[in-house]
Amino acid sequence: MSAQHVLSVMVVALNEVQHVAGLKTALDHLHLPEGWSLETILIDGGSRDGTVEAAREAGFDECQVHPGASIPVCRNHALRAARGTALAFLDGDCMPDKDWLVHAAPWLLKPTPVLIGYPVAPPAAGNWIHRAWHAHWHHKNPAAAAGGGEPVTIEAFRLITTRNMLFNRALLGVVPAFDETLTTGEDTDFAFRAAQAGAEVAALPALRVTHLGEPATLRQYYRQQLWHANRKAYGTILKSSRGKAGANAIFFSLAFLGALCLVPLAIALGLLFSPWYLFLAAPLVLVAAGPAALIADRANSPLLFLRLTILYFLYGLARSVDLVGLSPRKKSWKS
Repeated sequence: MSAQHVLSVMVVALNEVQHVAGLKTALDHLHLPEGWSLETILIDGGSRDGTVEAAREAGFDECQVHPGASIPVCRNHALRAARGTALAFLDGDCMPDKDWLVHAAPWLLKPTPVLIGYPVAPPAAGNWIHRAWHAHWHHKNPAAAAGGGEPVTIEAFRLITTRNMLFNRALLGVVPAFDETLTTGEDTDFAFRAAQAGAEVAALPALRVTHLGEPATLRQYYRQQLWHANRKAYGTILKSSRGKAGANAIFFSLAFLGALCLVPLAIALGLLFSPWYLFLAAPLVLVAAGPAALIADRANSPLLFLRLTILYFLYGLARSVDLVGLSPRKKSWKS
């Protein structure tokens, strides 16, 4: 019996030779619901490590190379190449659970626009940075933090990235493409526009995907956050929602930048007049510690407070650098 439904799994990659064969193996071992088949597409942005050759050898149905193309441009190439009745994005270093499509299929068969996904999990052998950042993703939305495995629908777009994103063809009728004017943050923008257009957007805990390429050091983490920072994407969200939805990261970044600007003043006044003026630097710590305390409380983990305070401080620093335009030519943190 021929398949009635085809899921096009699209992978945009750059220098992922260590993982693409493993991803193809994971896709080959998916449990496919009756009537479903897979199409696998890799779009490469100019890898120099043999990623494309490894993908072809692993058996990807289609491999395209677009040297120097931005991530959203590559994603749109993938959309044009896809022939499936449903579509999905995974990163080259993301491994879906065997029942990934089983849980997604009923949503993808709906006739109205649907977008689903869920934050990826860290590798089993991950360190404290991996675990703390996963806790951030899992607990930043109160509905997701509550657990129970139920679909999250309130501001679900905040939990969906192209590391683990699936949607039906109907969604392209309301959000036809990724914004090619963005250098990064195109997936958040895509999910946000889907929600604004009235599509059904849901974060499903059952859509389990493991991300093998998370930053393992604080330096890598900082570079990743600097790479992901995008002032234009922030502006688009603020303009569309007027700050009522999806603006938590924006407000945090602005608050951190404001607190950061007080530090030189605190030091100057402390040296010239009184050490008490050094307390003007306290807001910088509080901006990072506040959300860390919130997430730690939701996770019921006091140790998480200190770890997230460190990560939020670096997050705020990276986003502040981007906001003031000190990193105009950012390179991928993996380069």
